[in-house]
Amino acid sequence: MMNLKEIYEAKRDVRESEIPEIWQESFNQFMFGQTCCVETNEDGSFKEFIYYACDFRIWYNQNREAIERDIKIDETLK
Repeated sequence: MMNLKEIYEAKRDVRESEIPEIWQESFNQFMFGQTCCVETNEDGSFKEFIYYACDFRIWYNQNREAIERDIKIDETLK
């Protein structure tokens, strides 16, 4: 699984499942009222939200220092 920095550098839309649990509240607060896509199962039932790359990139830039600090800590502990 890609970390947030790798997703940011890929410049692609982001699945809800790719946002680490520790960052979900912050991201969801940022995304409140914003537009996103919904992925559905074959029967039409909800599967997952997909967020636009431009919105993700704005949120990432607002939290860059803390996100990249956490990534360094995680890599050091591995």
